[in-house]
Amino acid sequence: MSDNLLSNLNSVQREAVQHTEGPLLILSGAGSGKTRVITHRVAYLMKHHRVSPFRILAVTFTNKAANEMKERLDTLVGEGMSKNLWVATFHATCARILRRDIEQLDGFTKNFTIYDKGEQVTVVKDIIRQHGLDDKQYYPRTIHDLISKAKNNAIKPDTYANTADGFYEKIVAKIYPMYQDTLRKNNALDFDDLLNFTVELFKKYPDVLEFYQEKFEHVLVDEYQDTNRCQYELVRYLAGEKKNVCVVGDDDQSIYGFRGADIHNILDFEKNYPNTQVLRLEQNYRSTQNILDAAWSVVQNNKKRKEKKLWTKNEKGELVTCYEAMDERDEAGFVGTKIEDWNAEGVDYKDFAIFYRTNAQSRIFEEALRSANIPYQIVGGLGFYDRMEIKDLIAYLRVMCNPFDSISLRRIINVPTRGIGATSLERLMNFAEGEEIPLIEAIDRVDEIPKINAGIKGKVRRFAKILDEFDGDDLPSDALEHVFDTTGYLENFKGQRTIEAQNRVENIEELRNAVYEYEMIAEEPTLSDYLENVALIADIDTMQTDDRTDETNIVTLMTLHSAKGLEFPFVFIVGMEEGFLPHKNSVNLEAELEEERRVCYVGITRAMEQLYLVHAQARRTWSGAEYRVPSRFIEEISPHLIQHVDRYNSPFSQPEISYVEEEQVDLYAIGQIVHHPKFGRGKVTKLSESDSSTYVTVRFDRAGSKQFDAALAQLQAV
Repeated sequence: MSDNLLSNLNSVQREAVQHTEGPLLILSGAGSGKTRVITHRVAYLMKHHRVSPFRILAVTFTNKAANEMKERLDTLVGEGMSKNLWVATFHATCARILRRDIEQLDGFTKNFTIYDKGEQVTVVKDIIRQHGLDDKQYYPRTIHDLISKAKNNAIKPDTYANTADGFYEKIVAKIYPMYQDTLRKNNALDFDDLLNFTVELFKKYPDVLEFYQEKFEHVLVDEYQDTNRCQYELVRYLAGEKKNVCVVGDDDQSIYGFRGADIHNILDFEKNYPNTQVLRLEQNYRSTQNILDAAWSVVQNNKKRKEKKLWTKNEKGELVTCYEAMDERDEAGFVGTKIEDWNAEGVDYKDFAIFYRTNAQSRIFEEALRSANIPYQIVGGLGFYDRMEIKDLIAYLRVMCNPFDSISLRRIINVPTRGIGATSLERLMNFAEGEEIPLIEAIDRVDEIPKINAGIKGKVRRFAKILDEFDGDDLPSDALEHVFDTTGYLENFKGQRTIEAQNRVENIEELRNAVYEYEMIAEEPTLSDYLENVALIADIDTMQTDDRTDETNIVTLMTLHSAKGLEFPFVFIVGMEEGFLPHKNSVNLEAELEEERRVCYVGITRAMEQLYLVHAQARRTWSGAEYRVPSRFIEEISPHLIQHVDRYNSPFSQPEISYVEEEQVDLYAIGQIVHHPKFGRGKVTKLSESDSSTYVTVRFDRAGSKQFDAALAQLQAV
């Protein structure tokens, strides 16, 4: 059995799979088959060393990665065995531990709610409001992000003030303890709490820690370069004395420092785990050698990295192409034209990706692609569970499961509209705060609130009656249908004759499908478990598994951060300029500049066959033309790996030389409005002559500036 597991692995992969005792650091270069190594290692432990699946923990960062790992293990060891493995994200792993043991920590019960970011920000807003502050001056999202950053660094509410020195930090020092107290009163946790409370549980209760250390004989962690301080501590605790811990990662792909990831966790792994064996996966199965060499020539300039150089058995491939555009429209026009040219040669649209450093850069490319009738998708738009109607229904289900969840209660109390307005809700909340009771109890005691008139009290009582009929023990599908039956939520949209309402109905139907799908695959489907699954859908899972199927033949646009873990035959990295990449906010500190270089490295290593780096000489802004400097990362690529082209020698824009009759000089005039069959409407901006030809330069509304031979221009006066 073990021979079969090892037969399709290279020598280093095989060594990684067969190492089963003590700490192991696998430095997995881009496209080197790390998922195969992790899954084969788990299968090897089970089949060759007879390790029970109950005693193996594999931790990932995204639900997509966890699901992919489970699917591969189903094939390797059989579904009957793999279902007993703990394969989950950090957050899901901690949630599972806390569902069992959180009641040892004061103030929480096992049916706690997990608040998403929107609900966390709502808590901050409420605290600001309660203290008479202006949320237009004290930005709730900024305060929330600082609280989250503190939690990532294991700084508790009662010690935060010791290091608070800036304006917002001093505000946070006051709000942070109240924020945490509000969560506790609501029997709710945020995502950071899932990690921190699990670590706290292990610190305070050795018997709980010992239970999990005995339970997990082997711990495997994927994407270790992305771990923060709390996740580092969690792994240390679980590794215990045996230290049978295997971490897989690539320091060159550590690009989430802004989220709290600490690259030193992987750089210092050997220091923290003595007697570590280090293996380097350097054979790449994705890209051409030229692309890999270009990526290395950039990232090798970083000082804080572990040496590795990727190689491949793939062909050497084409040189990297660097295009210098006149401006942002010429930049977008070049990309669109190249995609059209390759598509005409038989390349599918789904094989192209356009990467940029910030979301704001996408607009001009959207316009260019739309103008050329090229289908595209933007990864990172509004996700399914962020849509209004889905959040409403999930809130109903949460209240059904946990009536003390006041954030969800407030969302649904007047949805659909039942005449309980913001003023009445505020009076209910003030009563709850004054009596120090949950909002659900204030609703039940509405008759005691003198400031709410009799008519509104009747509406609140009718809402309370709906809540009384809820049963948290219902199957998720039954619970959802009960919401429809008692509230008329679905019928409300069906009765509206608008496209928007129809879209919402379709989303609700899809939620129904998702609930039923969950019930079909879950061993013991429960409402609380379903809600936990929904809550643990991570932000970095913005690209769902089915977003790029053979039937979805569209170009993909996304930020470089979103591109991590993906691959495309043709990649355009645009905005390769100082200020964009590296970003203007990240050039003063060496650590931040090195992370920007890693971001560039990640983008380059997504390309399989052809890589284009594009930058503009100038960009138009509200204050006038802004002249740009090419990114230093372009200069770091070895000259023999890259070809530089511009609008004069680019194949698609270089004018053909031909003899013309003298009268053609007078065909066009500067300022004349013209139309081109491919580029659309534009204005003539320049006329020039050589000994044999006349050239006309036109700035098109959507395709930027183009230069044509006047005899071949195909321009028509408008």
